[in-house]
Amino acid sequence: MLEGLRVLDLSRVIAGPYCATLMADLGADVVKVERPGRGDDLRAWRGDGMSATFAAINRNKRGIAVDMQQAEGARLVLELARRADKLGVGYAAVSAVNPPVIYVSVTGFGQTGPHAKRAGYNTIAQGVSGIMALTGMPGGPPTKVGGSVADLAAGFLAFGVANAALVHRQRTGRGQHLDVSLLASTLALLPDPVAHYFDSGKRPPRLGNRNPNLTPAEAFRTKDGWLQVVIMNPDQYTRFAKALGDAGLATDPKFQTNDTRLVHHDELRARIEAALAHATTATWVERFEAAQVAAGPIYEFDEVFEDPQVKHLGLVAEVDQPGYGKAKMLAFPVRAGATPARIRRPAPLLGEHTAEVLAELGLARAEIERLAARGVVAVA
Repeated sequence: MLEGLRVLDLSRVIAGPYCATLMADLGADVVKVERPGRGDDLRAWRGDGMSATFAAINRNKRGIAVDMQQAEGARLVLELARRADKLGVGYAAVSAVNPPVIYVSVTGFGQTGPHAKRAGYNTIAQGVSGIMALTGMPGGPPTKVGGSVADLAAGFLAFGVANAALVHRQRTGRGQHLDVSLLASTLALLPDPVAHYFDSGKRPPRLGNRNPNLTPAEAFRTKDGWLQVVIMNPDQYTRFAKALGDAGLATDPKFQTNDTRLVHHDELRARIEAALAHATTATWVERFEAAQVAAGPIYEFDEVFEDPQVKHLGLVAEVDQPGYGKAKMLAFPVRAGATPARIRRPAPLLGEHTAEVLAELGLARAEIERLAARGVVAVA
């Protein structure tokens, strides 16, 4: 889908690199630039320079190691930028040598404003965005959402707007600077809580696994585990009560409408869980599916990858990763009929493709060796 596109990836850790990886999965030639010696911080998650996380976040890329603090290194990167379509280093300098460039900045809090210089990582952005304020059990402390959701929200948004900018450039010939922040990206995950807050003017409480505006729509305990149920309209609620074996739930005035169910939530929940306690999660999922009621199991993490639908969709890939071994990771999440994504190469070792990429710039082998001897570049 993106074959022929050159992406220069100067980002590190998760958000920017994951955006570049998604583009690489779709065929773009992504060149990742790292610091000689240490490289991307994710490498250090395992002492030998290749961690499972780095492998998953940086597959399908060629890797070079260049010291951009040295003038010769900065010039090399600018020369790469001259030939790149999208990247993440100084928009003014890059656009001066490559006006059609699409330049994506991924930061914690944006390019300007009172927090622009503040360090931004996943949990920092989660705290400031309000997503932690919404997450946690009633009366409990704010709780982070599992996984690097702020980083990945920024990565997915950067991926989307970068491709939209490619369409714009195709129409107009003009590039542009795209300012993506973890703060804005994480807040963008919350359009419905934001709407409810501005509508009511009230700070939303932490409600654990409950939907604050809809019930039943939460996690319930079964005989052997947990089940998630979501009821959106009266017809679904009637079918739910029947499948549950408690038809009275549909006729009792306290439970006939969503508003009355919210008022009597604790009693409703106790009644539902009393019925669910008589059978296993798998049994209830089967019954509710037959009744066209939205319900699903709540897995422990190791159970996710045994689910037949996860296997059917091919959501896990295995890569022979030099420096690590067999690495399992998530595959590209979308199926494309004409131009499917694929993993063509593992994540690069530090400086693995330095000589190859610099040779494409026209540098002779002797010049590359001179730069390596001076520490301007590193060659694996």
